[in-house]
Amino acid sequence: MKTLKYITLVAALMSGLALTAKADLILSPFGDIPKNGTGINGGNSNNAENNFFRLVNYIAANPGFDHGTPIFDGAVRIEENLGEPVDLTGFCYAVVHYGVGAGGVPGTGGGIAFFQITNNSDTFPQDGGGPNGFGGISSVDLFKCAAVPDSGATAMLLGGALAGLVLVRRYIKVKR
Repeated sequence: MKTLKYITLVAALMSGLALTAKADLILSPFGDIPKNGTGINGGNSNNAENNFFRLVNYIAANPGFDHGTPIFDGAVRIEENLGEPVDLTGFCYAVVHYGVGAGGVPGTGGGIAFFQITNNSDTFPQDGGGPNGFGGISSVDLFKCAAVPDSGATAMLLGGALAGLVLVRRYIKVKR
């Protein structure tokens, strides 16, 4: 009976590790960066290629914001219906371009804000939080992350293997 309790405890712990947490979008803690001068080769363009370049550089400069390695393959650009919920399934980063707006820094081209995606459906803030862009959303670029091993499944397999060893040891007597 004692073994059954241990097996139940291990199974409960492994299933708890396998569950994923869901939360809202997480804005980069440092606000936005200016659009102008931060693209490829110091460019000003607002397109997926330049925003991917900005995202990669931002993550390199702010390692605490890292939520996985972004990949360009499968990037999605959204320029319409930006106030409605967006299906974010499979994406881990969003790069949102906000216009300069009232109080924004003139000449910056607005602000580029970076979001970590931890929920499959959400809306982005409709107005930028500055300091460069306080205006409305111009575009959103969504990026996937490179595949990484699922730690929950690995923990469950390890737990199952250990429980199996306990059961084998308990019920099969090994001759010595």
